[in-house]
Formats: sequence, C-alpha cells, structure tokens
Amino acid sequence: MKSLQQRLHIGLTASLVILMGVMWWLTSASIAHISQQIMLSRLAHDGEALLAALVMKEGQLQLKPQSRGTIYNQVFSGHYYLVLSGNQTLRSRSLWDEQLVGRTVAPGQSDFWQAVGPNDQPLLFHATGYRRYQKEITIIVAEDLSHLHQSLAQFNRYFALGIVIILLILLAVQHQVIHRSFRSLLRVRDELKQLEKGDVTSLSEQVPSEVQPLVSEVNHLLQLLSQRLQRSRNAMGNLAHSLKHPLNILMQLARDEALKQHPALTSELNENIKQIHQLMERELKRARLSGAAMPGQRFVPSEELPTLIDVLQRLYRDKSLDIESCIDGTMECQADRNDMLELLGNLLDNSCKWADRHVSCTLQKKQGVQHIVVEDDGPGCDDEQLQRLTLRGVRIDESVSGHGLGLAIVKEIVELYDGTITFARSEKLGGLEVRVVLPVF
Repeated sequence: MKSLQQRLHIGLTASLVILMGVMWWLTSASIAHISQQIMLSRLAHDGEALLAALVMKEGQLQLKPQSRGTIYNQVFSGHYYLVLSGNQTLRSRSLWDEQLVGRTVAPGQSDFWQAVGPNDQPLLFHATGYRRYQKEITIIVAEDLSHLHQSLAQFNRYFALGIVIILLILLAVQHQVIHRSFRSLLRVRDELKQLEKGDVTSLSEQVPSEVQPLVSEVNHLLQLLSQRLQRSRNAMGNLAHSLKHPLNILMQLARDEALKQHPALTSELNENIKQIHQLMERELKRARLSGAAMPGQRFVPSEELPTLIDVLQRLYRDKSLDIESCIDGTMECQADRNDMLELLGNLLDNSCKWADRHVSCTLQKKQGVQHIVVEDDGPGCDDEQLQRLTLRGVRIDESVSGHGLGLAIVKEIVELYDGTITFARSEKLGGLEVRVVLPVF
C-alpha cells in the first residue's frame, strides 16, 4: 500500500493535470469561437456592402465597378463572393475559373458553414438572404481560414507550453507544501524507529491534531504492556521466592524420622520437592536474565551477550566455567530483546548446568538467516534422547532429564519467530549442540 504522502502527490498531480488540460481546451475552444465570430461579423459587413453596391440594369443585377475591393479582384486571394438571384450568378474575379458550391437562403435569414475552396483552401462561408428589386437575392461571402488556423495552432503551442510551465511550478509548490505538512510527522516516524530499537519508551504527543489520538493510544498501549509485563515478572519472582519457605519445610518433613518407615512415600515426596525446586529456580533465573528491559527493545548481540555470560558465570562460579562467545559482525538480530535474552539465557543455562569446563556460543549470519549455536563439553545425549528432544510439543516434564529444563520455552520462542531448532552431539566440544535458525526480518 502506498504512503499517504505518495497518494496525496498522485491525487493532486492528477487533479492539476486534468484541471490544466480542461483549461487549455476551454481557452483554445473559446479563442477559436471568438475568432470565427469576428470573421463572420466581417463577412456579414462585406455582404451588406455588396448589397448596397447592387444595381438593376436592363433587368439584370450588376455590381458597381468601384464597389469591388481589390482583395476580391486578386486571383485566389482567399476572399470570394457569390450573388445568387434566380438563374443569375455574380462571381468575384478572385475565383478565376473555379466554382463555389453555394446555397440560397430565404430573405431575412442567414447561414454559415465551412467547406474546401480553390487550391484546397479551407473557407468559411456566410450567406444572407435579401429581397430587392422584387427579387430574392442571396449574397455569399467566403474567406480563407488558413491564416486563422495557423495563428490558432501557434497560440495553442505557446499556451500549452505556458500551461506545462505553470503545471511544473504548481507541482513544485505542491511538493513543498505537502513536504512541509508532513514534516511534523517525520518526528513520529523517527520516534517509532527509536521505539523499535528500544531507545525511547513512548512517543511525543507534540504532533498534528489529526494523528494525536493515534499517538496517545499507542502510548497508552505501551504503558499498559510495560505495566503488565512488569507485574508478570514481579509476580513470577515473588511466587518463586514465596515458595522457598514452604519448600524448605517440606524438605525438612521429608527428612523426618517418622517418614523413614515409608521409603516409597519418602522417595515420591523427595522427587516432587525436587521438581518444584527446579521449576522455582527456572523462574528465578528467567527473571534475573530478563532484567528490567522494556518491551520492544532490540537485541544487540555485541552488547547483551557479554552481560548475559557474566551473569551465568556468577551463577555457576563453583564450576569456574570458560564460556566462549563468537559474534559475527554482520549479525543483525531484529528479534525482541526479552525473547532473545530468554532464548539465549535458557540455552546457555542448560549448557552451563551440564558442562564440565567449557561452553561455546556462536552467533552468525549465513545465507540470509541467523544461526545461534550453543555447545558444551558435558555428557551429551544418545541418539534416542536427541530424537526425543527434537520432537515438537515435548513438555519439560517429558524431556530427557536435565536437558529438558528451559528447552520448552526455547522451542516456543523459536516457533514464534518461524525458526527451527535442532539438537546434535557437538563435534567441537563433545557434549550437546543446540542450533537455532531464525529468519532475518
């Protein structure tokens, strides 16, 4: 869909072109009509002059010799006349041997038409009917239109050139007016880009009144989203912390001497306490890894990954892990910062949990897609376990013990971005290799 600015340019340009075209046509038609009316008026005067010069001699109509203008005596001068009365026809000498097809009109009537005359001259005819000397007389006067057509064509060319120049000036003015009108929206566009990158948390409401309600609604939604996300994280952390005390009590009860007489019950209770403890630790780690990021912020690998690795090294300081990272310079991760922190955090946390000494994280862009590879030197998984890990929809409690922690969340994030996740044995470190492929947006 075209932008509003483009649609305004196209619409106003089309309107100006149509307006200028109509103006050119109306002006040209008006000039041609006025010119023709002037010629007809002149021809009518010439016809009246010829009528005044008619005399009757010996029963025949004649024109006084001195009444004939020199223009009507020049051969093919472009000015011609015919006087028709019964069987008598008087012709101008300018016709020479050529014939004009005339038409009679009733006395008191007049008519005009166009036809081709001598030497293919386009002629304008004017005919008027009179009654004189007890005779019905039709006087036809014709004039060549060639000069008028040439003048009109030259006028149309100059006028069209002027119209084009005016149109270009108006288009330039229109462009400036629209550009100035939309300049106030450029700040909104820039702030949207900053919001996408996470540089700002809301949009400025110093905008035109037409878009102010939209900007206000976007800010309101951003505020609601931020509040809900923060409440969700706080609730997650508070729940995990609040479970610690009851969990400790259950662990103490599980070690009570009275329960030692029921080893099966004790074993089941310890197993459930262990699962609850793992779930609680997972939520606490998620809250620590996500930090205080605002929704909509973009993940910058070169800035975020070292901080994430530092957090994990503090969490697993007892192992003295060597967490190696390799970031491709062309890597442009356009995914949400929270999602990527959670994805990488869970993958690295899982590797750190099972690694002996080394963990490797590689982020690179190959063939138009983003590759995230996390490896460790832990025990890894056999083929059957790898196949189960790869199955879609495997829940955390259904996954292979240990490696399933957090992988369910990773799968959900990968599916959200239409990516793929694969599990294999690491050729580099010998443990588990998790490869995530995400499309470039």
